[in-house]
Amino acid sequence: MRKNNLLLVALFLLVAAAATAQTTKEEMKRDIFRTGSNYFAYPGPKQQQLTPAPEGYEPFYIFHYGRHGSRYMSDNKYYVTAINMLDSAKNEGLLSDKGKEVLGKLRVGYADAWHRDGDLTALGAQQHREIAHRMYDRFNSLLAQPITIDAKSSTSRRCMLSMFNFCTELQALNPSLQIMMDASKHDMKYVVENMSLKPSATPESEALWKKAGEMFEKAHNPKHLMATLLTDPSRVAPDFSGRVLMEALYNVAQDLQNVPELGISIIDVFTADELFEMWQGYNASWLIDTGLVPGSAPAYHIVDEVVDSILSGADRVVREGTPTLTLRFSHDSSVLPLAYLLGLKEATGATADLSNLYKHTSIDKIIPMAANIQMVFYRKDGDEVLVKFLLNENETILPDLETNSAPYYPWSMVRQFLNTRRNIIP
Repeated sequence: MRKNNLLLVALFLLVAAAATAQTTKEEMKRDIFRTGSNYFAYPGPKQQQLTPAPEGYEPFYIFHYGRHGSRYMSDNKYYVTAINMLDSAKNEGLLSDKGKEVLGKLRVGYADAWHRDGDLTALGAQQHREIAHRMYDRFNSLLAQPITIDAKSSTSRRCMLSMFNFCTELQALNPSLQIMMDASKHDMKYVVENMSLKPSATPESEALWKKAGEMFEKAHNPKHLMATLLTDPSRVAPDFSGRVLMEALYNVAQDLQNVPELGISIIDVFTADELFEMWQGYNASWLIDTGLVPGSAPAYHIVDEVVDSILSGADRVVREGTPTLTLRFSHDSSVLPLAYLLGLKEATGATADLSNLYKHTSIDKIIPMAANIQMVFYRKDGDEVLVKFLLNENETILPDLETNSAPYYPWSMVRQFLNTRRNIIP
């Protein structure tokens, strides 16, 4: 009976994973902040109850690889651009009431963001505390022990603070944990991408970039925006670029979701269709740049060394048998290619048809702020080690690896799969 139940669970997960990988325009409009792509604030897991492990299996090792939490924009140039442009329109008496409202909000946001370029926000710190707390609750039989935890982060300040918040939450829940935190250039090849491994562009990838650029420019049609913010768009100076203003306001509008304590938003200057079209351009650019689109240069190899460290580290823990936890705090530019190299459902199956690419792969589901991949290892005396994958704390599957026990996979099978995938992907 239990075997039949596990088969039913596996079938359900295959169907559910296929459904969640699909993205529709209607879905994006229901949660318009998803159009922020990698600005999207971490939504928390949809899956509240995880699939029980096969009888007798207990977790003994977790590898967690995460992006830093919500942050300020990495460069305040978009604030400066938008404020200067709207200020000039105001001086010419051309700002509408909505334009004046937006300019006032921009000044509030910029005052808060001043000299905080790329810094972790309060929400970003909270996200990591909450992820740590859920991990502790979900895998309590492991994390309630006095185990040793190896935590390393990028040398970026926002990553170090994300690590600190995650680890201090675990320490508060279990004071007996021995947590070793570090952020050194010495370890970066195991923590972040290695850009020296990024391949050169090809004629085929350049053609994709051209199509993506055309899509991006077409989406940035400022006619509606100009009519919303200005009383008479025809009277602005010749060097007043609505296209430039639109891109600046998009970035500010999306990042403001990561500082909710300000209580301001300017996302309503755009229609839902405008946001969706701009998001498509950003989505395509990310996926081409990372190499997930067929024909693009295989840039995902920038995390080859991260995959190597996962394999060697897991082999060591399995061999030694000592319960432990490995934590890595990195960036979206590392999480996305790692999700692909691991073969996770959400990161595979992209198409070269850029107009329909979002239906197959959408980065808001893979690399929101505080994005994370968890590999949870289980053992049972006398039986093979099992592992399951969670993306953003939701169980996922490896569609290219057949098993009748998903989301649980034999580690020997996964290890062989990852070694093969690591070597044969062009």
